[in-house]
Order: sequence, then structure tokens, then C-alpha cells
Amino acid sequence: MSKGWATIVYGRTYHLDFRLITIPQDFTTAETNWATQHIVATTQQARNLKGSPRWSLFKNHHHCVVGVTCMVKDLIGDPIKDDQDRPLYIFVGYVTQLNENQAIEHFPAYSDRLDNFKILYQAIEPVWLVKNYEPASRAPSLSQYYPINFYNCESSSAHRELPLLNSPAQDPDQIYLWQNTLNRNRLLWQASAQAANPIATCLNIQGKVLNNSPFLNQSNTEAVKEFQIVDRIAPIQQPIAKPPEANAAAVNTSLSQKISHRAKEDLDLTLQQAAKMANELRPRFANASQELLNNFGDWNQSHSTEAEQIEASAHDPEFGFKTKKSSERKQDWF
Repeated sequence: MSKGWATIVYGRTYHLDFRLITIPQDFTTAETNWATQHIVATTQQARNLKGSPRWSLFKNHHHCVVGVTCMVKDLIGDPIKDDQDRPLYIFVGYVTQLNENQAIEHFPAYSDRLDNFKILYQAIEPVWLVKNYEPASRAPSLSQYYPINFYNCESSSAHRELPLLNSPAQDPDQIYLWQNTLNRNRLLWQASAQAANPIATCLNIQGKVLNNSPFLNQSNTEAVKEFQIVDRIAPIQQPIAKPPEANAAAVNTSLSQKISHRAKEDLDLTLQQAAKMANELRPRFANASQELLNNFGDWNQSHSTEAEQIEASAHDPEFGFKTKKSSERKQDWF
């Protein structure tokens, strides 16, 4: 028996749009993003889900997810709708932790029935009427691992001739595509569970191949041959946005560099002009300097008497401004 299984549920509630409702308690942000990428891919062409649940099995180096994407009515028998009166679909699944060889045992068998997954819809009930301003709308609940005895359990120890699957390490630009039949899907399901490397398989697709998804192994109703290889269109990778503070720092740095460079250019130009003017005015300054010295000598002699008068007045006991004696009358500075 497996070490244990935790639940994972992705769906819409009465008021709120699609989101993860429940995830395993050990999922990191990277694990959550990895699972979400695969789950959302199973919801392509959602109009074709009615009466045709899609089975998916995907694993990385740490976890394996087995689940189904289907109309809620096909899962629980009741026609559940949201506040816009739209019928709802959902993804429900189980997650197990992987050991070194990555093969899993005693997992839900591929079937045309959803008995093993019906109980998982109970995760919706506590948050069914949650609104966007409530805390429960912002984070999924965490599920624990515990042993499960699945109805119609599959065992990987059964000896069968299994089909060869594609993997990201093998040919990430191609999709291995099979015709959609119950027996073939069972074999593909078994092969996926026993795969020793990361794998992604989606089965019972009614409609076109999911060619822009991470599922490199698929079965659908439009496959014209028993087996074929088709080109995969990889999802467009969005550029990583830099945080606003990083952009602001870059702008500030660029602006500072521009200002500094412009200031240096202006300073160099000013120095060049000053040197040019100095060379032109040097002869004039020589004559003007001599004239200034002569005038200064005359001025110094004519003001000697006044300086002596001011020095004498410095001995007055008045605080602040001094008064100046005049030959005509006494007058304040004020």
C-alpha cells in the first residue's frame, strides 16, 4: 500500500472564480505552480467535458498526482451552478509522495466510473459561499497524507505489455497521441504510474489534442491512427517582471549617470573658455594692475588722517556702533 495520499481540488465556488481549494500540506510554491499548470491544461475545451471525464496522471521527482477533470453533475449527480447560473466543472485528485524509483502502487484504476473521486467534492462545501473579502478566499486548505483503500484499485505489479511513453527528458517538443479507447487508456494509465521519470498523461479527451499543454501523452477521439506523433506548441513563457523598486533604482542610476556626464561636459567647456579669455586679457591685466597700484598709493595717503580719527574713537565706552566726529556738527550713524 502507498505511504499515503493527500487530496487536491481545483474548482469554482458559488461566488468566486476557479482556484485551488485544497492542496497537500507539504506543497511548496514551486509544487503548487507545477500542479496548477497541469490542472488548468486539463480544462481546455471545457465544453467537451459533459459526460466525458478527463483522467490525468502527472509526476515530478517528488510527487505524483492522479485525478479527473469533469462536470460536477457527472461527479456527484447533481447539477451544481454558480451565481451566474452556469454549470460547473472541477478537478479532483489524489497526491502521493514518491520514493526513489518513482513507481506507485495501489492507485485508483482507470475506469468509466468516478467512485474513488466523488468523495473529494466535500472539500467544496466549507467554502461554497465564501466571498472575495473573506480570508478563506485567499489561500487553499491543507490536506494530510493517510492510507486509502481505493475502490477498484490498480496494482503496478501486474505484468502487461505497456506502451512506450514520452517524457520531457526524451522529446519535449512532441506529443505521443493514441486513439481513445477504454482498454488502451487502461494500459496508458498503468504505464504512466510505473514510469521511472517525470511524466504527464491526459486521457479520454473529447475533441482536439491539447497541443499547448505539458501533457506529452494523450488519448483523444480525433486521433486518426492508433498511434501517432504530433508537434507540441509550448506555452508562451512570460518574462520575469522586475520588482518596482528595482526598476526605480535602474532609472535613478541612469539619470544620475546622465546628469554627472552632462555636468562634466559643461565644466570642461567652462574651463576651456576661461583659459582662452585669460590668454586674451593677460596684456590688459598687466597695464591695469600697474595703474591700480599707483591709484592705491594715492588713496592710502589721502585717507591716513581719517584712519587716525577712527582709531582714536575706538577708546569711547559706547557699545555697538561708533560715532564719527565732524568738523561741522556731531551726527549719529543712525
